[in-house]
Amino acid sequence: MRPRIMRFARAYLIFLVLLSGFGVATGYAQKRDPEYQLWLVRSQTLTSDLLKDAADLSSMQRAVLWVKLGQRWWREDPSRARSWITNAIEVVEQVPNKENPDERSERLDTARILLTIVTPLDDKLAKRLLTVMASDKSTNDDRSAAANALIDSAAAVVEKDPKRAGELVAQALRTGTPNNDMHQLFYAIRRWDPKVADSLFVQALALAKEAPGGGLVNSLTYVAFPALRGQGDDVPAPPDSLRTELLQILVGSLNANRVERENSNCGAVSWVAQFFTEIERLLPKQGLVLRQAINTCHAAWPVAQQRMEDVTRTQPLDTVESLLKAAADASDTEVRTDYQYRAAILAMEHKEYERAIKLLDDMPKEVRGETWDSYRWQWAADGAIEHYKDGRFREVNLMLDAVPSDLQPLAKASFVVWLPPVSVSETAPIIQILNDAIKGLRSSSIPELDKYNWYFSLLRSTIKYQPADANALLKDAVASLNKVKDAQPLDAYSLNYIGPPLLEMDEFVVKDALASVTLVQPRVQLRLALLDATLKRMRTTSRIKTSP
Repeated sequence: MRPRIMRFARAYLIFLVLLSGFGVATGYAQKRDPEYQLWLVRSQTLTSDLLKDAADLSSMQRAVLWVKLGQRWWREDPSRARSWITNAIEVVEQVPNKENPDERSERLDTARILLTIVTPLDDKLAKRLLTVMASDKSTNDDRSAAANALIDSAAAVVEKDPKRAGELVAQALRTGTPNNDMHQLFYAIRRWDPKVADSLFVQALALAKEAPGGGLVNSLTYVAFPALRGQGDDVPAPPDSLRTELLQILVGSLNANRVERENSNCGAVSWVAQFFTEIERLLPKQGLVLRQAINTCHAAWPVAQQRMEDVTRTQPLDTVESLLKAAADASDTEVRTDYQYRAAILAMEHKEYERAIKLLDDMPKEVRGETWDSYRWQWAADGAIEHYKDGRFREVNLMLDAVPSDLQPLAKASFVVWLPPVSVSETAPIIQILNDAIKGLRSSSIPELDKYNWYFSLLRSTIKYQPADANALLKDAVASLNKVKDAQPLDAYSLNYIGPPLLEMDEFVVKDALASVTLVQPRVQLRLALLDATLKRMRTTSRIKTSP
C-alpha cells in the first residue's frame, strides 16, 4: 500500500497547484472525499497535457479539441468549459480574407463537428454555429452538412430526451437534406410518440421527393419497412399511407433514370426490387412497371438479375439447401458465388458455425477475397465463443486453430475481445488464446494501421488475465502506432475500450507511453479516451459530505 499512498500524496500536492487554474471552487472540492480529489487531479493533469497538445494542432483541429474539452468539463467546470467552447466557435466564425474553397470546406466541416457536440449542451451557442453554416454563401452541401450535424445531435440525446431529439430532427429537416443514417433515431422517437414520428416522416418525404436518389430515401426505407431491411418484425413502422408515398418515390426514380439504349439503370431496379411485395400490395399498377423494368434488365447484370428474380419467386430461397441448389444450378460464376455466400451467411445466422465455415472453406480460392477473409476469422471467433459458453474448450481450440495461419491472430484476438465477461468459467483457455493472439500479432504481416488497434483492444483482457504483461503490450501498441506515417484516426471501437484499462495501469507508465506517441492527433485521441474514463471514475466515486 505504501507506493499507492506516496502516489496519492504526490497527486494531492499537484491538485493544490492546479486547482486555482480550474473553475471548481476550492471550498466545494474540499467537501469531496479524498478519492474524488485524486481523480479530479488526474483529470486536470490530463486536460493540461491536452491543452499543450493543442499548440501542435492546426487552428481547426484546435477548435475541435477545445469543444471536446468543454463537453467533458461542462458539469464540473461550466465557466471554463463555456470559455473553451466559445473560443472554438470564434475560430469558425472568423472568415479569412481570400478564403479558398479548401479552407472554407475545412472551416464548415469543423463547424459541423462543433455543432454536433454543442447542440445538446446549449441552444444559444448552437445557433451561432448554425449561423456559420447557413450564411448567404452556403451551398446545398453546406446545408446538408448542418442537417447531418443536427441529426447526430438528436441521436446523442434521444434516449434521455426524445422530445428534444424530435425537435432537433425537425430543425434538421428545415435546415437541409440530411443523408446521415437516422432510422434508429426514428424508431426511438416512434416508441415515444408515434404522431411526432409521423410528422417528421412527412417532412422527410417532402425533402426526399426533391432528391429521390439521395441517402435520405435509403434511410427512410429502413424507417418504413424495417422487416424488409433486416431490422426485425417487432420494429414499429409508419402507417401504410406514408409507406405508399415512399414507394411512389422509389418507383418514380426508376422512370426518371430510365435509359432507353443502355441498361445502366439496372442497379437501381435491383435495389427497388427488394420492395416488390410491398409495391404489389400498396401500388399494384406500379408493380407492373417494376416487373417490366426487371424484364428489361434481363441478362444485363447477372447478380442484379438473380436478386430481382429471387424477389418474385413463388418459392423463396430461405434455407441453406435451397440457396446451395440455386448455386449449383447457376451458370454464371458471380451468381454462383453470391448464392454460396448467402447460404453461408444464413447458416451463420442460425448459429450453425461449423457448417457456415465449411461452406466458406469449400468455395474456390479464385473467388475469395477480403470479404471471405473477414467472414472466416470473424465467424470462427463467434463459433468459438459459443463453444466456450457451453464448456466445450476442445472445440474452441479446434475452431480457432483451423483458421488460416495469416488470419489466426485476428480470430484469436476477436475471441478474447468479444467474449462476454459473464460467460467466463475457465481462465486457462482464455490466457492461452490471449498469449497466442499477441504472439501472432507481433509476427504477423498485418498492416500497422490495423495492428495497433488490435493491441489496444487486447489491453483490457491482458490487464484482467495477465496484468504483468500489460506494460509490454502498451509499448507494442505505441510502437506500432508510431510506424504509421499519416495521422489516421484511431479505431472508434478501440477508443471506447481503451480508457478504462489505461486507468488500471500505473499512472506514470501510461503518462510516459502516451507522451511517446509521435503523431499529435492519435495522442490527443488517446488522452481524451483516458480523460473520459478518469472523469467517469471521479463522478462515480464522488461523495459530498453533509454539513453539520
